Amino acid sequence: MDPLALFQRTMAWFTPQELQRDLHTRKRVQMFVMSHMFGPIIATPIPLFLWFADPTPMPHVLVLAASIYAFWPFLALLKLFPRAYTQLAMLSVLNLTFCILWGTYNYGGTSSPFLVWLVLTPLLAFMYLGASWTARIFVFAQFTLGLGALYIFYLLGDFPSHIPVENMVVAGVLSALGCNIYVFMMAAYYSSVVDSQSELIREVERHQETLKALTLAKDEAERANGAKSEFLAKMSHELRTPLNAVLGYSEILLEDAELDGRGEQIADLQKISAAGKHLLAMVNDILDISKIEAGKMSLHVETVDLDLLINEVESTARPLAIKNANSFVVERHGELGTIRCDATKLRQAIFNLLSNAAKFTHNGSITLSILRRPEAGQEWIEIAVADTGIGISAQQQKALFNNFAQANPKIAAVYGGTGLGLSLSQNLCRLMGGQIDVESELGKGSCFTIRLPAQSEEAAHDPLANVRGAIVPLHGEHVQDFNDRISGTGSSERQRLLIIDDDRNFLEVAERLFAKEGVTPICTDAPQSALQIARTVKPSAIFLDILMPGFDGWDVLAALKADPITRDIPVLMISILSERSKALAAGADGILLKPLDGDKVRTAIASLKAARGARPPRAVNE
Repeated sequence: MDPLALFQRTMAWFTPQELQRDLHTRKRVQMFVMSHMFGPIIATPIPLFLWFADPTPMPHVLVLAASIYAFWPFLALLKLFPRAYTQLAMLSVLNLTFCILWGTYNYGGTSSPFLVWLVLTPLLAFMYLGASWTARIFVFAQFTLGLGALYIFYLLGDFPSHIPVENMVVAGVLSALGCNIYVFMMAAYYSSVVDSQSELIREVERHQETLKALTLAKDEAERANGAKSEFLAKMSHELRTPLNAVLGYSEILLEDAELDGRGEQIADLQKISAAGKHLLAMVNDILDISKIEAGKMSLHVETVDLDLLINEVESTARPLAIKNANSFVVERHGELGTIRCDATKLRQAIFNLLSNAAKFTHNGSITLSILRRPEAGQEWIEIAVADTGIGISAQQQKALFNNFAQANPKIAAVYGGTGLGLSLSQNLCRLMGGQIDVESELGKGSCFTIRLPAQSEEAAHDPLANVRGAIVPLHGEHVQDFNDRISGTGSSERQRLLIIDDDRNFLEVAERLFAKEGVTPICTDAPQSALQIARTVKPSAIFLDILMPGFDGWDVLAALKADPITRDIPVLMISILSERSKALAAGADGILLKPLDGDKVRTAIASLKAARGARPPRAVNE
């Protein structure tokens, strides 16, 4: 075996496991072990010489030899009592000091060649114990007391003269040689320790440089991500503004074509409307993903009647299922009750799962099942969407919830889609404290299950859950007054609606949509003049766009609510973004989401005509 490897194994064996965890402690213990292994061997020539050179070596040479070889038992004691390392190190230093002073006292006194070893005591003490204040006090005390004792013995009488000083030349050479070998050995080992520590320091510095570079890269990535989110937000607005016009005009043209019986145009207009809605859905998904990544997605938690929500989802999803000749079954297991969640986001997640099931299943079945179950002291809602479609392999399921990920590259070519729906749905469910699980087998279908925490106790009664609205929510004190104005119970002047938006295309669409519902829309693209127009016209309600350059919707709302003439007029904010909480906090009576179509306008007006005690309805396409 390699001698160096044998030496290292021996050192490791004598070093207790408990003392190897800390790097600095391990180095000190290894210095202790090495010095105690080789120290007695290096010092052996000195007692041998004295034994033969001293005419009467007993007992002083024997005591000196016993003190020298007493260093070996310290290794066994260290192995047996690792927790007493500090005490053993101190005893070892005291033994070394005694050994040196004993040899000095018996052979030469102050002229003894053994005094040179005294330099080693503080060196070894600090190597064993470190530079703590305890070690410093101990070294100074034992060094001072040892020399003091030697001086007291000198004052009490002459030093013994077992060997004349002139005959101590060989002893001096052996002493100096042994001391130098010992110092050389310890210095070489200490140098290797310092070199290894220097390498560690250099490694730490390299890691610090790497960490600094990573931190800079992270900051740069965060800035880029922020710029991306800002870009997406701006671009989504720029894209949705013309899309609102496309969808609005296509809705109007489609209704006119149906009324006039122009069958050849209906199919084309339906394709335009469907393509516009598909593009709008993609833009909305991308914006929602960017909000989630930026940590800016907020929840509007409310008490939701789960039966009514499932009814809404069923009515929307059933045509999708039937389109590919699928059967659609809804299974309700027991009383579903209410759940505290963001209704819009839950509806969106369920609809995404149903849309995927309808897309990938042909001539099969789709089952929507809902179950409420207690688990770990809390009630959970499980909403499962199972289909008999193409299925997903175990390998493909690993990346299923990543952005822009689909089961395999052929999916987009055959079935279309962007791969955002599942990722967005998973993130929305996680925001609400739940998640989506998937079970699937290739060729046999899939089952996606939404698990969300539910409120165990019944929520307060909220009476208009069955009204599918386009506004959210009206303040109670304004409901009846607004109903009367819209219904025509007031004067003809008070049946007017004021619509404020900087986009003239939107105003044209809104004017035609509201006019079809029997009200008189008054449109303006000058938000700065909105207050004066409202004071003059005194409309039944004001529909106010949020995103306008310069004097935006919030500024107009503040001015309307501050004026005594207009502050009681109901104001509904119009936006492409869901800013419900902010709108209500600012004093608005509700929010109507773009793009407008005939259904939204009719539902909004119908909701505003609901009885005073009716529950505030929810937003359409929020």
